[in-house]
Amino acid sequence: MQEIQDQLVAHIQTQLTTDEDFMYVATMLLKHSMVLYKTFLDDEQIQKMLVHVAETISDDLDIKDYTHPNADGGTTRH
Repeated sequence: MQEIQDQLVAHIQTQLTTDEDFMYVATMLLKHSMVLYKTFLDDEQIQKMLVHVAETISDDLDIKDYTHPNADGGTTRH
């Protein structure tokens, strides 16, 4: 899987030239992933998977958790 991912990333990086290209490719990859998941998961399983991804994505990436206060007195993640 890592080799496939590395090759895909290398190819995509050669195709990105404008800000719109990044959004197009990200959207296309997400849509293709969802179509793949639908072949072996039901909607409830996909929802659980997406919750898990949202909760654990910072474990796999070097990203900061940006939270800001909202009007309701809680916080919003950006």
